[in-house]
Amino acid sequence: MYKILVCEDEENIVSFLEAELRFEGFLVDVAGDGEKAIELFKENEYDLILLDIMLPKKNGLECLREVRKIGGVPVIILTARKDVYDKVAFLNSGADDYITKPFETLELIARIKRNIERVSGMRGVKVNHTGLRVDSENYRVFIGEAELSLTKTEFEILNYLNTNQDKVKTRDEILNAVFGDFYGESNVVDVNVKNIRAKILKYTNQEVITTVRGKGYVIRV
Repeated sequence: MYKILVCEDEENIVSFLEAELRFEGFLVDVAGDGEKAIELFKENEYDLILLDIMLPKKNGLECLREVRKIGGVPVIILTARKDVYDKVAFLNSGADDYITKPFETLELIARIKRNIERVSGMRGVKVNHTGLRVDSENYRVFIGEAELSLTKTEFEILNYLNTNQDKVKTRDEILNAVFGDFYGESNVVDVNVKNIRAKILKYTNQEVITTVRGKGYVIRV
């Protein structure tokens, strides 16, 4: 049975969401402010978070950033604000989806199920704070909800760095891991990393692959 954390301070919305989600078979915890939301998140395992923007004590964006430092649980933003800049800010900070109040119940439930099913199919896939998910078995890469379209070489380089998170890898190490006994120019790594970054930047402005001058590349946890 899937468990959802509802972070919302409007009592009428909380009562409605609790009733609808429990009717659909979900377990539900509720946090009425941002500090309580982070406290519950750290103490429990959730399959999805419904996160309001305008929370007391700690706002939704602050909560999202803290959640993303810990894990890749799907986060759907709930808000009455329709400004596209708000939407972009939350998606760039690692939100998986965004729904505007007032919302249709059927649409919300469908979005919840879709996000849970997507991530459930990737249990055990290594996730970092940027929302990067690399499914090495199926050759798929996600930034939040968006799937990247990578060449085989780009995927192999990204997968190698992701498997070795927090370990700086030299160009030669990357070449050997991806190509085996490779005798070409090491700038093939730089070219592919540049291409990967360009594709990632379509979905987030967070730095996923960090250049370590004089050493190589690393993906930070």
